[in-house]
Amino acid sequence: MSRLGNGTDRLRMLIIHPDLATGERLIRSAVQAGHAAHYAHDLRGVLALIARAIPDIIVADREWLERNGRALFSALRGCSPLPLICPVEGIDRDPIWDRLARAVQAFQTWTGGEVIRVGSLIIDHGRKQVIWRGQPVQLPPLQFKILTVLARRAGQVVAHADLVREVWGIEADDPEARELLKVHIRQIRKRLGLDPERGEVLVSVRGFGYMLTSPEEEG
Repeated sequence: MSRLGNGTDRLRMLIIHPDLATGERLIRSAVQAGHAAHYAHDLRGVLALIARAIPDIIVADREWLERNGRALFSALRGCSPLPLICPVEGIDRDPIWDRLARAVQAFQTWTGGEVIRVGSLIIDHGRKQVIWRGQPVQLPPLQFKILTVLARRAGQVVAHADLVREVWGIEADDPEARELLKVHIRQIRKRLGLDPERGEVLVSVRGFGYMLTSPEEEG
C-alpha cells in the first residue's frame, strides 16, 4: 500500500474524531502546520482510508481509540513501519501540536555513533544497523528504537507506558501502551527469529512491560 498525501518533506496525517467541527479544526491546524491531512469521523471511514493508503501519523480522539482501537490495530497489522499514533482529548485543553512536535522529534532523534552490545545482539547507531548472532537484521525506525531502549536497560523490565514515552514521546495509559507496542514487539521477534512461546531474549513480563535479557554469546 502507498502512503497518504504527497510530497516528501511533510507528514501525512489521518485525523480521527467523531465530532465533525472538531475534526475540521484539527484538519485546518494540520494543514497550517505544513502537513498533508485526511479526515474520518467513524470506523468505516478510517478503514476505507487505511485500505487505500497508510499515513505517517494518526491523530485520534482518545475515547474513539478506546472503543475502536482493536479494529484499528487489526487493520494496521502487517504494516511496516506502523504509523505514529497520537491520542487527543478536548483540543481546547490538549496542546496537540506541541505534543505532536515532541513525538516527531523523539521519532527522528538518534544518538549518533553509539554502539550497544547485549550478548549476541549489537545495535550500531552510526550505521543504523542491528547485528543478531553475527547476521544483519533490518528493522524499521520505530522497531529499531524500541529495541534500543530495551537494550540500554537490558536485564530490567521497562514498563509499557515508559517504553511508549521514550520511543514515541507521548503519554499513554498502560492498556493503550500495550496495544501500541504488541504489534511492534511481535515483528521484532519475527525478524530476530525468536519464539515468543519460549520467552527468550525479548521477554514479556505480564502486567508490567518488556525486558531484554542477555543471550549467551555464541562461540
